[in-house]
Amino acid sequence: MQTVQAMPIAVATFAVAIAWYDVRERRIPNFLVFPTMLFGLLFHLFSPVDGRLVGLKGIVAGLLLLIVPYVSGGMKAGDVKFLMAIGALVGWQGAVNTLLAALLIYPVIALFFVIRERKFLLTWLRFRRLFLDLIGFVLPGAKLYAMRLALRDSSGIDSVRTPFGLSLAAGVLLVLLLGGDWPVESFSRF
Repeated sequence: MQTVQAMPIAVATFAVAIAWYDVRERRIPNFLVFPTMLFGLLFHLFSPVDGRLVGLKGIVAGLLLLIVPYVSGGMKAGDVKFLMAIGALVGWQGAVNTLLAALLIYPVIALFFVIRERKFLLTWLRFRRLFLDLIGFVLPGAKLYAMRLALRDSSGIDSVRTPFGLSLAAGVLLVLLLGGDWPVESFSRF
């Protein structure tokens, strides 16, 4: 029973450490994610038979969920490794729930950073341009308007960089708080 209570504390501590590091340094360190993945794998390996692959399935789920955004340049490898480490601890369901919660929280966090850096108008312009480029495949007029917006863009000014690791950490904490669907059976029989 004590293991059931200790795992959420370990997950929360890991998430807070990663969030702090990501906000401060704008990167997620390997020295935190790889030992956590190993810990999750070993923890589940020594749990009952039905829970032995929980960590491995969680790592694979974390990778598969974020590989496309990573390959397309939408995020860095640290974010992918962070979700993989969460998956190692809480299984594939926990990784999915964490990502869903993070995607709900991300707009609020992004808005905070946009306002903090005073780049609201630039961000709004680039968001509209991206959206119009996407629907330009269906509506050619939207593509033309996106090109007009591109002329007003200040290409020398960097976009706001928001730490997605902070969103993942908030997501895992929210899932923890709401009592997410994690493989608790394997914890209780340890």
